[in-house]
Amino acid sequence: MMQKAVRGLWGIAPKLTEDLTLEQIAAAQTCIESLLPPLSADDVSALISLLPADGDTGYGLNWSILRAVETAPEWPLWDMLRDEGNEWVRRFRQRLANAGFEVPCDIGSKPN
Repeated sequence: MMQKAVRGLWGIAPKLTEDLTLEQIAAAQTCIESLLPPLSADDVSALISLLPADGDTGYGLNWSILRAVETAPEWPLWDMLRDEGNEWVRRFRQRLANAGFEVPCDIGSKPN
């Protein structure tokens, strides 16, 4: 079951980008600050789906999401990291590689 804060983020916009209004940015920041560890696999999946493929940082909101995702006990969720055309997926994969994780053989570069 997804946390209320994650569902709240989904209600703000389909992707967190720099096109958000000031009100949306404030609401998203409140939701991100309300995330309660540990994040479930459903929470992580939902949060990753909010990250735009072009790497837009959403005024730093998406870096906060990245940090929250990386603290989840079930991280990494390799199935969420298939689309190497997605800049955020590449960032996650590079950070995992830097931490000594290897991409499983069954995870290619197929889009989700």
